[in-house]
Amino acid sequence: MRISDLTTNPHLDRPRRPLSAATQELLDTAPGKRADRSAIAHSIFLGMACAGHTLNDARTATESAPGLIRLREDRDHGRDDVARQWDRALQRAATFSYLPEGNHPQEPIDQDLDSIERALTIHAARFAQSGGESDERILHALITFARTARTRTLDIDCRRLAQRAGLAASTISRRLRVLAQTGWVTQTDAAAGTRAASWTLNLPPKGWEDTAATQGNPPPALAPGSTLLTHHTHDLWSPRPGLGAAAARIHWALLGGAQTPQKIAGATGYSLKTVEKKLERLSRLHLVGPGQRSEESVNGQLHTAAKELGVASVSAGRRVRHIIDRELYAWWNDEQAWRRRKGKKRGPKRDAGMATTLALPIDGTARIKYGRFPTKPGGRADYRTARDTVRGYLAPANQVAA
Repeated sequence: MRISDLTTNPHLDRPRRPLSAATQELLDTAPGKRADRSAIAHSIFLGMACAGHTLNDARTATESAPGLIRLREDRDHGRDDVARQWDRALQRAATFSYLPEGNHPQEPIDQDLDSIERALTIHAARFAQSGGESDERILHALITFARTARTRTLDIDCRRLAQRAGLAASTISRRLRVLAQTGWVTQTDAAAGTRAASWTLNLPPKGWEDTAATQGNPPPALAPGSTLLTHHTHDLWSPRPGLGAAAARIHWALLGGAQTPQKIAGATGYSLKTVEKKLERLSRLHLVGPGQRSEESVNGQLHTAAKELGVASVSAGRRVRHIIDRELYAWWNDEQAWRRRKGKKRGPKRDAGMATTLALPIDGTARIKYGRFPTKPGGRADYRTARDTVRGYLAPANQVAA
């Protein structure tokens, strides 16, 4: 959607309408002591932007609305951040393919997912504990899958989820069990053969509820999960020699308007010592500085820093490994099915030169593509040789994609 009056009074090019009841309630309610006031301000501005309101409307609301106390505090300390935060919300609202009208109710699935996403954002500081950074990414990734599938019950391919969350598949498997113990997800069906396990993304467990929401009328989502994931899954935040997940969350808080170590510590849950240490590293890579920064310039800074640390291809390497793992799994299952089949067994023999002559993978079962699964003397599966076969077969496709 087009943005009008960019230089004077920016707003979406759509008729102005009253705010939704959820956004109005956020405006009228003072945030609690543990609430992320920056996230609430973003949610309010996002709701105002979707309703066709303007920068002048945002400035007027900031003067007295209890929900925007964070912006008044910033102004009192010499930092007027209204224009930057409005631009951030407006740019995000402009990407929405559907903006609900004032009295048009959300579908139940959207209400549920908005409630989950808001709880994650308001209680973001609780993910500072060991393993919490991974849990946060996984839950946001599940939300994006659920929004597409239009259901909270999903067949989870760990490698696909790992790719979306920017994590290792083994981490996904381990943390899903932890999230099940804490009530965030429930396994509804176990994996069987080539079928992935089925998991249900639950509403916020006890203690994680969104206290600002009204029953039957949850507020709009805060910073959208897809945006958070785009940031958090950048190569720069990979483990050493990358900066790591904690630095990603601290940088995200900076982008959200937390400009002092104390405010960043409050928003992220890390100790002041940890925040200061990470900020020093971010500063050395020119990722901390005054002034407004566009999404394009931020992405450029992240990419430059990733190249400087030598981690600019981490995601691409992980993606290739996940593809190879999926192919190996499918090939072995195909081999097992062929071995169990009754009657005379026939199948193609693998041509050692075949992998180098194909430009792209062809359709068909894994056994048609790769031939018989290689074995060691004694009949045991030879996974090393199988992996080399798949890697060689996919190499031309990877080169074309690059």
